[in-house]
Amino acid sequence: MKFWGLNDSRNSESDSANSSNDEIDNSMNSYSHHYDNDVDDDRTIVLRKMRELENTVYKRPRAQSMPEIFRGQWRKQIIEWMYVLIKYCKLNHEATAAAVYYLDAAVVCPSSSLINSPRDYQLCAMTALHLALKVYDSPLTRLVRLSCFVKLGNGEFTVDDIIQKEEDMVRALGWRINPPTADCFLQRYMELLPFLDDGEDYDDEHHFELSSDSDQNSSEDENEDNDQLGPSERRRRNRLRKLEEIASEYIEVAMARDRFLCVPPSVIAYAALLSAIEIYSKCKQQQQQQCDIDFSTFLHNMEDIAEMGDISTDFTTVNFNEKDGTSSDSSKGVSRSVRRTKILLDRIVKGLTLPPEEEDDFFSTTELAMQSNFSCNHNSENHEKNIFSDRTTAVKSSSPNSPTSTVSSVHTTSLT
Repeated sequence: MKFWGLNDSRNSESDSANSSNDEIDNSMNSYSHHYDNDVDDDRTIVLRKMRELENTVYKRPRAQSMPEIFRGQWRKQIIEWMYVLIKYCKLNHEATAAAVYYLDAAVVCPSSSLINSPRDYQLCAMTALHLALKVYDSPLTRLVRLSCFVKLGNGEFTVDDIIQKEEDMVRALGWRINPPTADCFLQRYMELLPFLDDGEDYDDEHHFELSSDSDQNSSEDENEDNDQLGPSERRRRNRLRKLEEIASEYIEVAMARDRFLCVPPSVIAYAALLSAIEIYSKCKQQQQQQCDIDFSTFLHNMEDIAEMGDISTDFTTVNFNEKDGTSSDSSKGVSRSVRRTKILLDRIVKGLTLPPEEEDDFFSTTELAMQSNFSCNHNSENHEKNIFSDRTTAVKSSSPNSPTSTVSSVHTTSLT
């Protein structure tokens, strides 16, 4: 993998990066040999390895390990700025999640020369996003020029500053720059989501709609591909695209808040998808249509194939009785974390306050006691305000201007 912005004299280090990534790929291949293919689905093996990596090589730092100045509201504004830029330029959503990982890892890096000041933090944020776009997006067709990042810094940084910081960052990360992000898990989970009419070749006259300025653009981008698909596959792709858009908004909410740094990306992705399915179901009900998601099969797939536990368990009598917050059954611990994460994300999206972190267990127990088990055909009496009526609400903030001071001062038309 070549990193644009690094001098040719650094090619040996780039080769080292390739070797490091090859080691991870090889470890994934060798990992599969430990399991009988007749017993374990290939998808199970891949997801197992992804979860292993998120808890070892790519384990995210806890908020408490970060200097106070580089967490909280300032971190949130930096990350929101990243998502605004990515959306405006129609770049890969997953790149931002990777950039957030790079930035958080850089903050707690033992190297004292990486981030020493707020200026270093801003420079690292821009460098992290620039690096992530080269790893996760298509640089040949949608590259954001390095000079544009310099403009976004309002003259605080030069091209050489970003190049040097990129070199320092990849060294600090040990050239491990392919973290399994929540977006990556989301893609895998959606492969396990069946619809009741899958395989039936007829076109939908009524389909799920969400108001969005980006819908028309994304639909136009996919028209050519859809023309090559049959009615059933085209219908499935369109539904999954809608669900992905909603789930991605929830992932953004989690990425920007310190509260979720201790939550694995695999859990965030599952909780986000459950919330997206819930919104999808409510919209179907409002349109007086039956929910077309085979929800019971999906939960079965997530339990057996993805090994994410049984979220339909009555946690008020099973898992939440444990005082230490753990479970003898790891799958129960995962499913408990999924339910708790979904509750917290839903409250943020609805504009409700969150309990203190130390009261999470008690709060989650109370909330779950008031809720019925997840069901695609649930009837909800509360139709609270949905932030997804305006796709930009999730990234807007009433707090002071972003520390990058970029969104309002740069003509974004110069970015592409």
